Amino acid sequence: MDYSLSIGSNLPKKELGKLLYNMLCEVLFVELINYEAEVWDRTGTQRVSVGCTYFSMSINLDDEDDYIERYQKANLEAYGVDTNVFISIQFITRTFDLGWVKLLEIIRKTLNMNDRDLILEDDSTYPLLKRIKGSLLINSNLDEYRAWYMTTENLELLNYPYQEEDFFKDSENRR
Repeated sequence: MDYSLSIGSNLPKKELGKLLYNMLCEVLFVELINYEAEVWDRTGTQRVSVGCTYFSMSINLDDEDDYIERYQKANLEAYGVDTNVFISIQFITRTFDLGWVKLLEIIRKTLNMNDRDLILEDDSTYPLLKRIKGSLLINSNLDEYRAWYMTTENLELLNYPYQEEDFFKDSENRR
């Protein structure tokens, strides 16, 4: 299962990767102590890649400036978010329910890292949540499967005030 988290950040990508690694270690502290999870850093020359027992996250270091600018423009036009870093997330299917909760905790830490825009999408580029100018919005237009893991209880893990909004209705009004 693939997801993407696009964020606005002033940090160099390798430094951001180290920050994500540290966030994973904090979120999985108890599991790490009890040997129930692993966290790794597989950063190479072309990618910053960190992961854990439930999912992996990677940032492509070879993205050229014109690619980033096109991606940034597309996100701004489609969703109204100003982002400059694309983080690919791959879940391990059999542990998705546990991994999803841990990812929300990572997103909580990301929300507290800065006040820049972000957007979380699933593999069909279906936006699940986004932060624009400090306001967190949750997509209220969810099918049954997405509603299963975007519960109020799970969203409380973000520890961030949010509003629900129909992203598709909003994007139609923007055109």
